[in-house]
Amino acid sequence: MQKYKSYHSGIKTCYALGIQEEVLPENFIKNIPNSTSHYWKNENPDKYLGAEFVTKIDADLDNVKLVLNENLKKINQGYFAFCRLYLTILSFIGKKQFKAIIKQNRNTVVDLIENLPDGFDKKIVCKFLKISSNSYSTWKRLKTYACSASPIGLCFKKIPHQISKAEIEILKKFMTNQKYIHWPISSIWGQAFKESKISMAISTWYRYVRILGYSQARKKPKKPRKRGSVKAEKVNQIWHMDVSHYKTIDNVKFYIYTVVDNFSKKIIAYDLSEELSAITRLKSLKQAIENAFGVTIGNQNLDLIVDGGSENNNSTIHEFIKNCQVNIDKKIALKDVVFSNSVVEGPYKIMKSLYFRGKQILSTTLQQELDFFIQDYNYNRPLGYHKIYTPDEIYQKPELKNVNPTILKANKDRIKVNQQFCCKN
Repeated sequence: MQKYKSYHSGIKTCYALGIQEEVLPENFIKNIPNSTSHYWKNENPDKYLGAEFVTKIDADLDNVKLVLNENLKKINQGYFAFCRLYLTILSFIGKKQFKAIIKQNRNTVVDLIENLPDGFDKKIVCKFLKISSNSYSTWKRLKTYACSASPIGLCFKKIPHQISKAEIEILKKFMTNQKYIHWPISSIWGQAFKESKISMAISTWYRYVRILGYSQARKKPKKPRKRGSVKAEKVNQIWHMDVSHYKTIDNVKFYIYTVVDNFSKKIIAYDLSEELSAITRLKSLKQAIENAFGVTIGNQNLDLIVDGGSENNNSTIHEFIKNCQVNIDKKIALKDVVFSNSVVEGPYKIMKSLYFRGKQILSTTLQQELDFFIQDYNYNRPLGYHKIYTPDEIYQKPELKNVNPTILKANKDRIKVNQQFCCKN
């Protein structure tokens, strides 16, 4: 006896709506006898109780179909709008920064993806979030097998390929042994391996040394920064003397002598010589005094800060200072005073990095290049330290040192002009 199949009323509704092709699988439709589907469509409804409501039901079904189509349209529109928003945000942040943000919050991301409702394709979500399949698998594993007892944060039992707890203790013992304090990390690994204490490769040793913080602890401490120099309250109150060397492309070594005013940062005097000598040093100092004070020296007091070089500290210089009309108090930086001689080193840095670098300077052209730098530095280019003024402008007019009122006035003038602006002009 043939067994008849019973179909859900929802199947019949799909045929009534005419949407069976859109919502039902093709292989399912094929298995429905044509006579059955035809019967659903053409059956005389008058034989059923409530047939008088069929017209209203059909109308309602049509309305439902329209609503479904409209909702689908809105979903599609919403999806494309989201895509546009996503791409816009991605362009603002940048792919690199976007990936970094996702990675920083990987545990939260994994939780969200794993708790997505059924039907969501996790691979597509990962593509949207710029997460590769391998990365997601790793993140998921790290979260699933998290263990605080392990240096790499993973369960020893579930992830057995990591080094053992005993090897970690051995590594700690070797890395903290004062006997090896002067050894490089590679040598310490070699010793531990030679003694058959460990079985890990050197790359693994380095990895765990870094994870446990021993590599950072073994870094050489940075040299302490030189202390900033003293600040003068007026011009010609504090001077700095120094010598810098420079080798030309024809392999001739020169010494550049300078005297710099602390307050204005102006190079008061300079000289160039192939020798490091007290005579040239004295020559530049005399020139600075003449340039600053002229013939009417008067009762002048001056602090002269130098480094410990022999060209600055010798009988020739001492004798001149002793008999000079200017009351000079010579001090050695970081010895007689706690400050460095960085004020005079600044112009040298500017000279070599911005004016001399990249130039084919010969022994016959160095003087010309030096003259150009001094002229441009002193009189033409505003010094960042003085904002809008050159060293010479501050040297000649110390009151310009307080540049803030000038800048403030310019800002007020700009605001006033903008307030009076007319768009029609």
